[in-house]
Amino acid sequence: MGVFKLGGMTLKSLFKKAPTRRYPYEKREPFERTRGQIDMIDIHDCIFCGLCQRKCPADSIVVDRNESRWEYFPYKCVACDSCVRSCPKHDLKMMQERPSITTNAKESRVYELTPEEKEEKARREAEKKAQAAAKAAAAKAAKEARAKEDVPES
Repeated sequence: MGVFKLGGMTLKSLFKKAPTRRYPYEKREPFERTRGQIDMIDIHDCIFCGLCQRKCPADSIVVDRNESRWEYFPYKCVACDSCVRSCPKHDLKMMQERPSITTNAKESRVYELTPEEKEEKARREAEKKAQAAAKAAAAKAAKEARAKEDVPES
């Protein structure tokens, strides 16, 4: 009886699709809402505040504000999504794909502004500061003018 059962199972499995995948050639689609690796949407929107670096429990993100540089180590990442949620500019996103297999676990992804872009960003920041200072000076002058009007002369 057992031989016939085994023979029947063998014949059935000959005409069915294999239950396994040929991994490097056939990759499974990730499930919905799967967490994979982090990706920078646009480095130009990043303000290099370092919140993502502080929130990362695995220290897989290094932010250098002076150099306008953002570095990500995908093999250290535990895919907790903390950095994505903490980004004030919403410039990070969680992709579904995991990093490919490698023998170099210290491999990193670096996002950096070019020297021209750094100069442009510094110029824009200086303009914003100058505008804010001018606005503050105008407000102070207006306040002093109002104060002079309210003071009765003797």
